[in-house]
Amino acid sequence: MKKGLVTLMAAVAVGTLGGAARPGGAAPAVSAVARCDGGRVARSDVHGLAVGAGFAGADGGAIRQTTAAGTELIAPPDRGRGIVRHVASRADVGTAYVRDRKGGDLVVSVTERGVRRYSTHAEASQPALSARGDLVWAERSGLRLVGASGRAPRPIAGPIPGGMTFSPLFASTTTIVVAVAPPPTAKVPEDEYLSNLWRYDLRSSRWVQVTHFSGGVDRWTIVRTPFLAPDGSIQFVRMSGRASADRAPRYQLWRLRGNVALRLRTLPGEMFLAGFDGSARLWNIRAGATGAWLIRRERADGSLEDVGCGAVMVDPLDRTDPDKRSGGRTTAIGAASLPESPAADSILVGDFASVAAANSASTTIAAAFGSTPSIVDATTQPAVVRPGVWAVLIPIASGADAEAELARFRTAVPTFAGWSWIVSV
Repeated sequence: MKKGLVTLMAAVAVGTLGGAARPGGAAPAVSAVARCDGGRVARSDVHGLAVGAGFAGADGGAIRQTTAAGTELIAPPDRGRGIVRHVASRADVGTAYVRDRKGGDLVVSVTERGVRRYSTHAEASQPALSARGDLVWAERSGLRLVGASGRAPRPIAGPIPGGMTFSPLFASTTTIVVAVAPPPTAKVPEDEYLSNLWRYDLRSSRWVQVTHFSGGVDRWTIVRTPFLAPDGSIQFVRMSGRASADRAPRYQLWRLRGNVALRLRTLPGEMFLAGFDGSARLWNIRAGATGAWLIRRERADGSLEDVGCGAVMVDPLDRTDPDKRSGGRTTAIGAASLPESPAADSILVGDFASVAAANSASTTIAAAFGSTPSIVDATTQPAVVRPGVWAVLIPIASGADAEAELARFRTAVPTFAGWSWIVSV
C-alpha cells in the first residue's frame, strides 16, 4: 500500500468500526448521513463559519458544516474555482480552508475580523487557527504564519531542509506542532517512508523533534491527522507497514504529552482523526457505498455513531486534483518544483485478492461500461496498488471530465461503486 500525504490511494477495509466491505462481500447499510453528498444547494452562512460553529469538512467545492441543528452545505465566501480541502474550524474563533487550484493555491480564513485570502506559490495544506485567531499552514518544506491582526504571511523554515511539512496545529498560542518528513533518498527515491512530529517555539524560533519513530527502505512509519485534545495533549494516527509484506498497513492511535508519545490502542483499519466534539473523538471514515468521507463520533464504549460528513484533514478520492487535470504536473520537493511526465486520469477498482477475481471484475466492467480495462498490481502500478493484491484500471479519455466519468461508472457498475476511485498514473 502506498502512502499518500493525507490518505491512501487504494481502499483498506475498516473492519468493525468502519463497516466497509470488499468487492464481492456484503455491502454495509448506508445511513441517512452517508447520503449527505446529494441534492441540496449550497447556502451562504459566513457568520456560522466566522464563529466556528460545530465542525466542518470539505465536499467538492463547498463546506459541510455540522451543528446541533444538522448538516448544511455552505458556499465558501471566496467564491473561487477549484476544490475545497482541509477545513479547520475552531469554536468561537472561525474557520480556515484551502482552495486547491491549478498551480498556486488559496488559503482562506473566515473569522469575525472578516474573510482573508492568501495566494500561495505552491501546494498549501492543512491550515489551523490558534485560540486568538493566528493562522498557520504548511507549504513546501516550511510553514506560513499570519498573526490575528497581521496581513502578510511570514515564512518559517522547516527543521529538515528539502523535507515536507504537513498538519500543523497550535498546541498553544506560542507553540506549533507539525508533522515533518525527510526528503527522498537514493535508497527511497519516492514516496514517504518516515515522518515525525516536531515542535516550533514562536518566541525562540527553535525546532525540537518530539516523536522518534524510525523507517527505511522496507519498514515505514508515518504520522497523520494530529489534533489538540481537550486535556491539552496531542492525539494522532500512526500508520506503519513493510514494503515487502503483502498485507494492509497497521493503524494506531497515539497521544503526545510534552515530549512523551504513548500508544493508546490499535485501530481496526483505515480511519483518521477529524477533531473533537467536547471530549469525544471525531473520526473520518470512508463510506463504502459512495466513497464520501463520513464524520463519526466515538462513544464512551468505543462504538461509533454517524454525526456528519465531509473530509476534514483527509483528501477525497472521488475528486481530481486541479494540478493533475491536464498537461504536465509538478511535485514540490523542498523549495523547488521539479517537472514530471504528464499524468493521465484513470478509474481504479479494487482491491482484489486474486488475479482471477480481478479478471472476473474486468469482464463485468467491460460489458457494463463499454471500456477496455487492464489488470494491474504493485509491479506495474506501485503508486496506486499495494503489494499482494490486484486492481482493475480503466483509462479516462484525454479531455474528459474525470469526476463525471467516475459518476457514470458508479451508475453503470453499481457492484463496484464503493471501490472505485480517480487516480493519476
